[in-house]
This record gives sequence, C-alpha cells and structure tokens, in this order.
Amino acid sequence: MTQSISLKVPEELDHPLFFPEKESILEIGRYAGWSESIPFEAFPYELLYYNHVEGYAPWTMGAMHVKELLEIWKGIDSECGLLFSERKVGQTFGLMQQGVGLFLTAVFWMHGKPVVLNDYRVQIKSFNNIPVNMDERLSFILARPAFFHSYRQLSELFREFEKQYVKFMIKNKNC
Repeated sequence: MTQSISLKVPEELDHPLFFPEKESILEIGRYAGWSESIPFEAFPYELLYYNHVEGYAPWTMGAMHVKELLEIWKGIDSECGLLFSERKVGQTFGLMQQGVGLFLTAVFWMHGKPVVLNDYRVQIKSFNNIPVNMDERLSFILARPAFFHSYRQLSELFREFEKQYVKFMIKNKNC
C-alpha cells in the first residue's frame, strides 16, 4: 500500500476550479514514475514538485507525454459531447474540469514546464506552440466550465493544440 500525504496547495496551483480546498491528499508512491493507468487527479506531479516532495517530473519529457494526454481527452470529449447532446448539463462539470486540467497540462508540459495556474496568462506569453487567442478562450472556459459553449471552445482548443503538437514533433524529431 502506498503512503498518502496531505499537501498544501501551493500558490502556483491556487485556483478554485481545481482546488476549492487549500489541501490535497496524494498517494506519493503512485507518482514516483509515469503510468498511463493513473486516474485523473488535478496536477499531482506539480503538487509534489511545488511542495518539494520527490516525484517524477513529466514536463522534463513533456512532449512524449502529450500524446497520451490527447488520447485521454478524446475519451472525455466523447463523453461530454454525449452528455450535452442528451441535455445532461449537470453531469458535465467534473469532465470539463478534467478536460481543462488536461489541456493546461499538455500546453505546459510540451513547453517543458510544470503547470502554473495562478499566473498562467503571463507564463503562456513565452510559449510559441499554442492556439490563437488561447488566453481569452481559456478565461471564458474557466469562468463557465459547465456551459456548452465552453465545451465547444475547449474542443476547438484541443483540436488546434494537437495540430501545434504535431508540427512541434516534426520539427523536433529527437524529442
């Protein structure tokens, strides 16, 4: 059995959508390495990193992991699409939360950095492989995560980001 620890949500990750409580409990053994089978938890590797707890730093090989994150999104995307089409909007919040978290994770990791939520707008200004108007679109989504229009924007952001990712991988074949 792996040890669970309570971690303070660091300033870098302080965002009410992902951490309404100021603490998070993680099983630290699960994050010593990378595993595709780890279920979604909001930024576990970053939580450990910013709390100075030893763990795997996936952003150091981020481009390699982005493909897996994009695959996870495809499952969330189809589930969200189905719920919205069935007008079950109330059931989309958790999925949208996961989707936004995955999107931010993919963007930051592809640029070799751990996710920073509290000033992501400043951070992404230095990124060159991001969708057009990502800042404004992401702000809209974060303000209304369970709205259908937010879902459509997030889907579009992922679609555009995936194209940027493919270009990035072609340019940087040694990643």
